[in-house]
Amino acid sequence: MEPGANLPGKEQQNAADARAKNKKRIIIAFIVMCILGLVSAVCLQNPQWFELKREMVVNTSMYSDRIISYNFYPTDYDLDVTADAVYMGLDRYVYFKNGNETIAITDGDYAAYNPAVAFFGTYFETVIAGDADTYNTFFSDLYYETNKPYVQFAPQMLYDIRIEMLSNDPQNNGTVLYAFNVEYKIHRNDGTFRNDIGSDASKKLYFELYEDKEGVVKIDRITYYVR
Repeated sequence: MEPGANLPGKEQQNAADARAKNKKRIIIAFIVMCILGLVSAVCLQNPQWFELKREMVVNTSMYSDRIISYNFYPTDYDLDVTADAVYMGLDRYVYFKNGNETIAITDGDYAAYNPAVAFFGTYFETVIAGDADTYNTFFSDLYYETNKPYVQFAPQMLYDIRIEMLSNDPQNNGTVLYAFNVEYKIHRNDGTFRNDIGSDASKKLYFELYEDKEGVVKIDRITYYVR
């Protein structure tokens, strides 16, 4: 005899309803356990699925781990930056700060200062040209342990460019370590190079550079500047 068989009609119905609900919960729990078990088995056999999911949510900017929404301008991969009269009227010089002295490099002779400053001269010229292939060569193996190269980006109208040398540290093995604060703005930002700032805005960045024995400078790390 089932439990509740001798109860009055209404109580017997309630008991039956309770048994039915319990059976339904058990069935649902069993189905969920089966689904979870199946998903776990598939993922263990295909661990790259985890990586694919992770990549899908990573911000495209190499400078930010947060996705921020801005209103970007239309992208033009054939853009001639010199044809934009407004941009050409902006301050496009690189300002180099070393200690209390700030120098506007107006003649393009970046190598007159040190190899790291010369590196930045080429760095900014490459970004303005939209040359992603060359840009990707500016980074060390250490950098690419945790970052990925650009596929492409459009020419960028950089201006108000400022670099501040924080340290210049020669090593005993003939290499040199540098640290810089870097800041610049992008006129009519299209988001293909920097999607973490809006147009005509800037965020100070912290660069760690490595110069090898042959004088080749590469970037080891870029992060947001933290006071």
